[in-house]
Amino acid sequence: MTAENDIPARNLAYYGERHDDRPWWPFVRTLVGEICQSAGTTDACHFLHHVGSRLAAAHPLAEQPTLAALEKALNGVLGEFEWGWVQLSTDNRSIRILHGAYPSAWETTDHWSQAIAAVLEGMYQHWFQAQNQEVRLQVQCTDRSQTGALVFRCGR
Repeated sequence: MTAENDIPARNLAYYGERHDDRPWWPFVRTLVGEICQSAGTTDACHFLHHVGSRLAAAHPLAEQPTLAALEKALNGVLGEFEWGWVQLSTDNRSIRILHGAYPSAWETTDHWSQAIAAVLEGMYQHWFQAQNQEVRLQVQCTDRSQTGALVFRCGR
């Protein structure tokens, strides 16, 4: 399991293996900023959650037999997007989703972390629900770490 103080090093290693996507950031930052300003943060996050769900639907995961296999499958899709890495763990009530090196993790505006968390919530909710159609699952971002990771919980 990645410790909190190991997240920055893991993020830097991840970024070192990827190409430079900075040319897109002025556009994406402006777009997200305008969506949040025009619609308000709550409505913008609902919209972006839906966008995340649609993105996940366009990149479906096969049913995975174990949590480790699901983590590997998620990292495969996230790697294709160059959207960071994920680590899954469980407690008695939920699955903890630690997502590091998420798009522009170094972006400091509050609306950015809320916006990307909403997109990822939609993605994870779609993917986790597809793993278990019988139980209605909810994914919620529970922590926006200062070390460059987002923490989600998936449960009933």
